[in-house]
Amino acid sequence: MTEQNSVTQEDVARRAGVSRSVVSYVLNNGPRSVSEETRRRVLEAIHELGYRPNEFAQRLKQGSDAVQNTIGIVTGGKGYNLLERPYYNIVLSGLYDYAYQQHQQIGFLAYWEALKDPIFFNKHIHEQEISSLILILPSLIPKEPEDLRLLKQIIARIPHIVCLEETALDLPTVMFDRAEAARTAMTHLIGLGHRRIAFVGIDDQRVAGHRQALLEHNIPYDDRLVDFLDPSAVATQSAYNIITRLLNAPIDFTAIFTATDEAAIGAIAAVSDHGLRVPDDIAVASIDNIELAGMVRPALTTVDIPKQALARFAIQSLQTQKAFSNPTPVSMVLPTRLIIRESCGARRAGRAE
Repeated sequence: MTEQNSVTQEDVARRAGVSRSVVSYVLNNGPRSVSEETRRRVLEAIHELGYRPNEFAQRLKQGSDAVQNTIGIVTGGKGYNLLERPYYNIVLSGLYDYAYQQHQQIGFLAYWEALKDPIFFNKHIHEQEISSLILILPSLIPKEPEDLRLLKQIIARIPHIVCLEETALDLPTVMFDRAEAARTAMTHLIGLGHRRIAFVGIDDQRVAGHRQALLEHNIPYDDRLVDFLDPSAVATQSAYNIITRLLNAPIDFTAIFTATDEAAIGAIAAVSDHGLRVPDDIAVASIDNIELAGMVRPALTTVDIPKQALARFAIQSLQTQKAFSNPTPVSMVLPTRLIIRESCGARRAGRAE
């Protein structure tokens, strides 16, 4: 037992200058109301003392095996609508399935914002609750000093951590090359003769891949053809709005490259509602290869991301960290591949390879 484990509600009450019953009201959100100022003082005391409810200490008396086999998952931003996206549904289901196969269990799944509540933080981010943690999209963690402090506190508390898709503070990471995926899709469209390609994306390395493909083929970059999805909106609707705006503007383009399949589906809808056809009038290519990509009409040409493999190697990374003391952090970059379907027009042109 560490000194933190012996912290009681009485200790919290003394630090906050309130009664023990007030601490209980804060912890249980009732039954009596507590002023915001009093609640703030209690939460600060909980954070400073590292208080954890006794129920978790009692559960852990059953033995350490459950803790050693328990993994937490934290996603980098609620505003990204991560849990609503088919792509991440596959990744998350892969994490749960592969953890189960390896006799592991997922202890909790939480947005980063939840960790700012000291009650939640001390309840879940603790070496007596989990032994491992997966950070999904850590780049979406706000860059405020408080967030950096929390991240460093997580690293100090949890011995085994792996990042998924993006890295943070040199932690081991399992990812795919976003720039190369974008470059692959763009190069395919350029190979089909397109020079005016609209980019509907996310402001990350996919932008670099888009620009790299243009540079390699001596095609001028036109920022009028580049727009970014609204992270707080549904990707299909955001892409629909962007393409509708471009189609109504005096800007010529013959192809669209989108950062995700969902955005491509919205783009195809916008093209169709404008009285044009895909791929006859405008070609479309994207990244992800979710199940819907092969079911929409025309079926999407897209870069396949190994979603299940991302999940599998994330779990394996944690197991490797446990098996070897003080291992050198190792990151993995998984390969991607182009899936050619109807939306780009290559099959009609007899260029399916």
